[in-house]
Amino acid sequence: MLMSNDSGRDKADKKQPGSLDEFSERLDRMRGHGQNEPSPQKSASAWGRAMRISSDLLAGVFVGCLLGLGLDRWLDTEPVFLLIGLALGFAAGLRNMTRTLKQENDQSSER
Repeated sequence: MLMSNDSGRDKADKKQPGSLDEFSERLDRMRGHGQNEPSPQKSASAWGRAMRISSDLLAGVFVGCLLGLGLDRWLDTEPVFLLIGLALGFAAGLRNMTRTLKQENDQSSER
């Protein structure tokens, strides 16, 4: 009784790689599968915008406080210019923040 070895060949044929066209089609299907999911690049971009806006505000407050503190030390009027610098720095930070938001809004409306 002689048994054919066809079943062994079938298994070996399944392990053989397909053509490059088949591989390209499978790869395209897999790439197209996740198109409905939000890309991590968008969330990273939102994180970057939030950091830029908050740094605009904090930089204004920080610079205003430093200038006020410097004037207070120079003129020996301890809290007066520090408070004025804090208020002016906060106002400048808000102005920078709104300017940045307006620029981003204008850029997004052009797209």
